[in-house]
Amino acid sequence: MGFMDKLKEWMGTAKEGAADLAEKAEPMAKKAKDFASDALEKAEPMMEKAKESASELAKKAEPMAKKAMESASEVIESLGEKVSEFADKSKETAAEKTADAAETAAEKVTVEAEEAKDGGGSF
Repeated sequence: MGFMDKLKEWMGTAKEGAADLAEKAEPMAKKAKDFASDALEKAEPMMEKAKESASELAKKAEPMAKKAMESASEVIESLGEKVSEFADKSKETAAEKTADAAETAAEKVTVEAEEAKDGGGSF
């Protein structure tokens, strides 16, 4: 027997084996398809109910979410006002301290200048 004859024999055997397997697998595939179809039919009402529940929860949560956003906006606005007030007070205080320090320095310079003019200062 030649190589081609042996190859044809193997191909024929493989083809017969595949046909046998396909024949045996067909009922199992049908059962799997039926099982999946049944499972889908049973799951469909549950999925619909879950969808409805989620929709109801979303409707209930919406007003609460809006209220939370409004409260957060109010708090942020209040904080902004307080920060602005603090900044203004800080500017005023800094300006007062600077003015006081400048006045004190000017007085010291004036006193030192007068003392130097009179002949005795620390310059």
